[in-house]
Amino acid sequence: MTSSASWVPAELLSKWLLLVSSMAIFNCVQNYIDFNFSRKVYTKGGASVTPLSARTFGVWNFTSAIIRGYGAYNIHNKVAYELCMWSFAIALGHFATEVFVFKTAKLTPGIISPLIVASSSLISMFALYGQYVR
Repeated sequence: MTSSASWVPAELLSKWLLLVSSMAIFNCVQNYIDFNFSRKVYTKGGASVTPLSARTFGVWNFTSAIIRGYGAYNIHNKVAYELCMWSFAIALGHFATEVFVFKTAKLTPGIISPLIVASSSLISMFALYGQYVR
């Protein structure tokens, strides 16, 4: 019988990417089941959040989950690592522009959490690039 530790990556950054990937899958499912979650994120423009936009957000979350999960298990692969970095940069850009440019969201826990995860992950991946990418 194999332990659960056998499928968990050894590196700390890989474990983080796997955790973030898992959270994105949960968020994807949540957006397909009940689009009110998206209304909590986009608090200023909540009326414009539709089931279609929530499902689109769910697809984005699933896509980012695949990229980050692949990166977690291929942490030394330059392309996988850089795609992970781009996924965080895109997320950070999206949430920041929704708050500061389009003004469809305000700084509530629903928007602060992804801003913290995206920015800290991106900064960490930049800082650790030489350690992981060979």
